[in-house]
Formats: sequence, structure tokens, C-alpha cells
Amino acid sequence: MAQSRTVRLEHDTRAADSKATRYLCAGVYLDRGFREMVIRRVYNDSKHMVAPSYGFDLVPVVAHAWRAWRLETVKWVLVLAVLLAGITWAPAATATATALFGLCWSAAVAFRSAQVALPLKAKERADRFLRRVRWNSESNDLAEHLRSLKLASIGSGALIVAVPMISGVAGIPLSRLLQQTAVIGALTILVACGCGAAQRGALHRTAKGQLPSPDSHRYRAIDEQQHHTFVIYRRAPEEEPEPENFRDVLALDDTHKPFVGAGRLTHRWNPPLNIHLLQIGEGSMADREFDPLPFKAHELVAYLKDEMQRLDGQGDATSLPDFGKADRIYIAEADVDPERGWLQGETATHRINEIIDRPFDQFHHFLEIRTSVSGELVTTVFLRTTVKGRALSLDFAACALTRTPDEYHVLDEYGEAGVTAILRAAVRALTELPTDIMQSWRLIHVPTILLGALRARRTHVLYPKRGMKIGAKLSVREEKRMPWETAQLDRTLISDHVKLIEDRLLKAATEFLREKKVDISEFEERATNIINTGIMNFGESMNVNNSAVGTNAMRLDLPENFGSASGGNHV
Repeated sequence: MAQSRTVRLEHDTRAADSKATRYLCAGVYLDRGFREMVIRRVYNDSKHMVAPSYGFDLVPVVAHAWRAWRLETVKWVLVLAVLLAGITWAPAATATATALFGLCWSAAVAFRSAQVALPLKAKERADRFLRRVRWNSESNDLAEHLRSLKLASIGSGALIVAVPMISGVAGIPLSRLLQQTAVIGALTILVACGCGAAQRGALHRTAKGQLPSPDSHRYRAIDEQQHHTFVIYRRAPEEEPEPENFRDVLALDDTHKPFVGAGRLTHRWNPPLNIHLLQIGEGSMADREFDPLPFKAHELVAYLKDEMQRLDGQGDATSLPDFGKADRIYIAEADVDPERGWLQGETATHRINEIIDRPFDQFHHFLEIRTSVSGELVTTVFLRTTVKGRALSLDFAACALTRTPDEYHVLDEYGEAGVTAILRAAVRALTELPTDIMQSWRLIHVPTILLGALRARRTHVLYPKRGMKIGAKLSVREEKRMPWETAQLDRTLISDHVKLIEDRLLKAATEFLREKKVDISEFEERATNIINTGIMNFGESMNVNNSAVGTNAMRLDLPENFGSASGGNHV
């Protein structure tokens, strides 16, 4: 137990120091939608399990999300406080300041719309003169931006006229009104610039690795769940794809795969590799069968763990980077019983071995082997080992996580750190002040968010409730990953990692069976086919011939080697 806890702490340290963790921490400052998702659907959602974390640590991301939310909320509160105080002191000046801020906002909208509308308008006239065919999308974009430009221009004109009107209605000289407006505007600007600089300073601390280590019941629950041996997944919906949606039938089920948080399912043996456990020699199958069987499934898993550990070179440049292995036990949320003590604390080794040796149980054990490049590019291999029907079955799957969005890497760019960057952030906050004033209505959500945080202190997944499913609904890392189509050279690296792990697993299993005096001729033949002719399905279009899918489907031509034991995904 102590050894497993030590391994987990080492993994946590690597994950917390990874680039993926720092980039996601930066993302909560740069992306309001991402920040609110982390707070509402991770921290405040204690009714569902937290998805496993691969290549990053979720706790610092959640902590920074709260810090960024507090900074933004304080900014809105201070801006409104200045405006409310101004209404008490000089209502006319406050109205004028609000009008001027609105003027700045509408002028900015008009400028951005003009940048798009004017070139489109010039192109429209050129197309009309040359009698060229125009795309409907261009005409729609032009109409949209022209409408936005007209509305913003009308608003700007109305706000300009509003200033002398306020002076006349209030009976205050324009010079005096502008002086009071300057005082209120200066205080508002000071608040906005100060909060912008504070937010940028907090963002810089993420780049320096200054990640918070909060100590509260909810954070401890998140940390325990993201590394827990048991994973609760959600089954795919019962609806079948329509026959005409041929690509949907062939596509990998990435949304409802059991490997929550691991990313895109890129490779799987379909069907699993099965061989009969027979003694070496001649004779019928009945004469060569073992009685009793020469080994149990958990013994093979333990052997594979020891052999795969050789891939971790502890700093060797030729070893797999950030190598790790773990036991993962998956269970569908519909199969979770009311007794949930197994969701707390470390899982004993004998308990894991019992699950491995029960192939038809509701729990499904997978040996998880992972490698990552700074947590940004994560490859995870899952191998389920079962002994059933006097045969050995190996179920292999590989998942991959692509890099985090490029806009979260802003601190790695030249000139984006230091005092000058903080000063630029303060000036940028000044330009965004009108928008911030318009966004201050979001303060109405503050009580709801705080109430949700208060309720999340209790871990509801441990207490059964009628009709409530507790499977993980969201993976932060999967939500913030680059599209698979843009992975480019990363696909080759993922393929290389998967094949290296796959090859070593098969050879280690072969050595184990040889030591147990099992006839491995059939196993070696199938393993060789998988290694030599393995097909990596990276989500591009797949041509399936000589096959029929759906009701009344027509038969297509199929290559002779399609459907062989190649390790590819096929129908």
C-alpha cells in the first residue's frame, strides 16, 4: 500500500509540472467559457465522478479557475461600486461617463465591422461589374456586417448628442459636467487597469510553475478521483445509426468509449486476440488441455507490469518519456451498486487480482500503460487480460490526446512575460473597459456559483440516490485538445509509441506462456500478423468493400486481406 502511494505521488509531481497543466491553468485566465466550465461542471458538480487525468493535474487548474473568477468578479464589483457612488455624488456626470464608455464600445464595434464590410462591399461591386458569380456566404456576411455597422454608427451618434442633452436637462454647465465625469472616469479606469494587471500577474505565476496546492475536502476528492483505480463510464445510447449514415457506422465511437479522459480511440484489436491454452505436444485438443490451468490471469498481468517497466529509463534519452503504468478497473454507471466503499481510498492488490481473475464480473480490469511528451501529447494503451473457456483473451486498445490550444501558449511567445507585459495588459484592460461594463450583468450568477460550491463540499457520489447516475460527464483535457486532423506529425509519434508498447506486450506475453509450457505456435502466428500488418486508423475515410451495413444495404467489393488478424478497426 505504501509503495503504491509513493508511485502515485511521483506521478502527481510529474503531472503538476507538465506543460499541459500550466497551459490549462493559463487557459482559465484567457478563456471565460473554459473557466466557467471548470467551475460549474468540475468543482461544483460533486454528483458525478471526475474523469481520470492524463498528462496533467486537475487540481491546480480548478484552483486557478477560481482565482481568475474572483479577479474578474472583483473587477465587475469595483466598477459598479464606482458607478453607484458616482450616481450618489453626481448623477449627471455618472450618466455622462456611462454614455462615453458606451460611445467607445459602439465606436469599436463600428470600426471592426467596417474592416470586414468595406472590402466585401468593394468585392461585391467588382463582381457585379465583371458579372462574376458570388457565393451566398459572402453576401450574407456583407449584409450582417453592414447591419452591425449601421447600428453601431447610429448608437455612436446618439451617444454623442446625449452629452450636451444631459448637461441641458441637469442644468449644469458643460465644463463642470466634464470635470465631474473625468473624476468618475479616472476612478473607473484605475480599477480596470489595476484588475487587468493583477490578472496578468496571476497568469505569469502559472508560467513560473507557481501552482497552488489548496487543501480542502472538495480538492482532496477531485485529486483522489482523478487518480483512482476505479473509473465509472457511461454506456453508449441505445439508438442505432441510420443506414444511410455510412460514415457514422464506421467511425470510432469517441464520445461513449469506456476509456474516459484518455482522448481519441485510435487503435483497437477487433476482435480481441484469443488462443486456447494447450500443452506442447501432439494429440487432440481434449488430450492437450491443462487441468488445472497453468496460471491465473493476474499472474500474467503482474509479469507484464515487470516487463513493461523496462521502458522507463529514468532519464535515459532513448526511453519512453514520462512513462507510467497503472491498474484501471472500469464499471458502467448503470452497474454501480448502492455499496460504494470501493470508491474511497487505495485499492488493495488482492482485490485487484480477484477482479482480474473474474472475467464475467461487472468490473473490467485493464492494464494501463502511458507515455507523454510534456503532458501535451499523451498516448495511453489499455490491455485487458482474461482467462475464460480454457483460453487466453487479450483485448488491446490505444487512445491519444493531442496538444492543448495554441492560444493557451501565449506566455511562451516572445515578449509576453515581465513588467512590460503586465503594463500592456493594464492598457488592454482599458480598451476592454466598455465591454466589461456591458458584461457586469454576469454578477447575477455569483450567488448560484457560490451556492453550488457550498453544496459541492459533500461528495455525493458516495451516497446513492434514486435515478442519479454518477459516471464522469466531462473531461477537461478532452474538451481542450487540438483537432485530430491538425495533429500532423504528432500522429506519427503516436503510432510509433503505440507500436512500441504493442510489440513489447506481445513478446512479453509470449515469454510468459513459454515459461508456463503452453503451446505458443498459434499465439506467435497471430502476434506476428498484428505486429507486421497492423493498421492504424487515424480517423480518415475508410474504404470498406465486399460488405453490407444496415437494412437492405447493398454489397460492395472487399479486398481479400480485409478482416485478417491485423489489429485494425474493421466492420
